[in-house]
Amino acid sequence: MWGARPRPVPDESAGQRLIARGFASSPGADAKDMQLRPYRESDLPELVGLLNEAERGSYEFIPCTEEEVRVRLTGASCVLLAEDEQRQMGGLAYLRQDWYGETVSFYVRPGSSREEVADLLLPVIEPENKTGSVSTGIDSLDQDRLAFFTARGYEEEGSLYQMVAQLDHLRPPPQLAEGYLIRNLRPDEEDALIRLANAAYEGERLRPGILDRWRKEDPAFGTDLIQVAEYEGELVALVAARSEREYNEHYHASRGYLGPAGTLPPHRGKDLGKALTARAMNFLHERGLQAACLQTWEGNPPALAVIKVLGFRLDHEWKILRKTLR
Repeated sequence: MWGARPRPVPDESAGQRLIARGFASSPGADAKDMQLRPYRESDLPELVGLLNEAERGSYEFIPCTEEEVRVRLTGASCVLLAEDEQRQMGGLAYLRQDWYGETVSFYVRPGSSREEVADLLLPVIEPENKTGSVSTGIDSLDQDRLAFFTARGYEEEGSLYQMVAQLDHLRPPPQLAEGYLIRNLRPDEEDALIRLANAAYEGERLRPGILDRWRKEDPAFGTDLIQVAEYEGELVALVAARSEREYNEHYHASRGYLGPAGTLPPHRGKDLGKALTARAMNFLHERGLQAACLQTWEGNPPALAVIKVLGFRLDHEWKILRKTLR
């Protein structure tokens, strides 16, 4: 199964970011003049500016909107702001529980004493965790941020890979064992899709309303883009596909995204993932998209083997760091 996406594509992924931003030291406001306080809904407009400033220049940066920031903070168990004496926001930190565990995310405004602001937020928000450990994701090329978190007790536990394949030809799906039916999801099967995805991921991967959310992100989305495998009347595997509309508009590209993808444990090892992924790639190809993107974990060799056979190659990597707190 593919992993959660580190950009705000509410699905997943999220609509949640794993990535810790903006920790390189730079001159600016003195962090000792900063005060911490909880987030309020009225902070949202200024918060959008802070996040866009903190993330500008990051990999595949796309400016976020108020709605996207609201989605990121939905369900967060703790949200803290750092502001100076003039009440200008200097940083944001929040904790939230996702299907893969509890994560901590930071955004620090350029021009502030970034590392010092982060050091104000981190020791206050960490004790608010609910699970005894927190993780964060950092661009593998950003040695400053990696060093910052390592020095504060975070240990590397793996990588999240972004993989991309060119859609320049159709992929023939493998022959499946007798009894398996590959088809598109029907519009009335959202509940079955959610149960399947959450069982395959062993966590809350999808929530009610996901189909409407995907339609809002891309008006051209339809359930024909969600490929499922059925066995004896039960959905046992899925691969969802859709256009990356925001990315394509911002970068003048033509790319689709695959995910989530998963198979129930009793049906793994039967080429269902490969068949569904090939079918999803073919649907994107027939819609005129030129490339497909997905994300998966370093520690998932079966998934990596399948997607490499289908033409996916490593595009980018984020390191996942975890800290045990109790």
